[in-house]
Amino acid sequence: MASRSLVSRDTDSSDVPGKCTVSGIAESCHRQDPFRLLRPSMGYPVVLIHGMWCSSGSWNRVREILESRGYDCYVPSLPAHDAVPDQPLQVARLSLRDYLDALEQFVAQIPDTRPPIVIGHSMGGLLAQQLAMRVAPLAMVLLTPAPSWGIMGLRWSNFVAFARWMFSGRFWRNPYKPSFERAVISAFNGLAPDRHRRLYEGLLHESGRAIFEIAFWWIDFGRAALVRSADIHCPVYVVNCGQDRLTPASVVRRVAARYPQSTQRSYPDRGHWVIDDEETEEMMHAICGWLRPIEQRFARQHHAA
Repeated sequence: MASRSLVSRDTDSSDVPGKCTVSGIAESCHRQDPFRLLRPSMGYPVVLIHGMWCSSGSWNRVREILESRGYDCYVPSLPAHDAVPDQPLQVARLSLRDYLDALEQFVAQIPDTRPPIVIGHSMGGLLAQQLAMRVAPLAMVLLTPAPSWGIMGLRWSNFVAFARWMFSGRFWRNPYKPSFERAVISAFNGLAPDRHRRLYEGLLHESGRAIFEIAFWWIDFGRAALVRSADIHCPVYVVNCGQDRLTPASVVRRVAARYPQSTQRSYPDRGHWVIDDEETEEMMHAICGWLRPIEQRFARQHHAA
């Protein structure tokens, strides 16, 4: 049974990530509570975790595809990832740990006792793995995930994306949003040019501390980006893309290698923005096909119990 849509949009959702309003029976979003807890019907629960510079609205295309296939989507915005005037100041020094703690609290509020499916994109893919160590999901899908502690993710293609931030002085304290030109080259490559400006307008600043914890893990003695893959026991599906300039395929394959039984899918001609490009629907169709037997097995076991 497809769930009801609880996010109404006054603009084209496919082109404006983060531009959404919450209606119906969704809980209101307060500045103290960075999440919009959407309360759909009784399809299988899926938690969508967005990536760097994004918000819950960035998932609109994927959410609509999943809902049309009967899933219930719970779509949080990470702390300080709402478009308010002081958003850069709010987000500047937040840690990955702040994001993870908030995600764990969010999942605890979901009005469904079944273990959720967790899907993360980019930095959200890293957070999805960390969340899976705490909440034991039914399955985990990693779309071009950022590298965890111990995986060298820096390449020339992503170094240039962050160069301005790296040379900004005490960069780990500084929020960062790439320039329009850099976002087009690094994040939106492969998308139609007439979409670039509207997509860029939906991007937010990201925490300098969180970027530091991912990119410079070897000098982060707190190991905020650590993932203990041995503590994750659910099925894992990993997507890498040959034209991804932020999380290159070679880096993503190293993430997948930490899950020897994982299912991997490679798209040689796609860039980073897999959450809304020409192949998003085909990708999600394949993911749903992978998920269905897992859901059915859980349903049989739950019924037998």
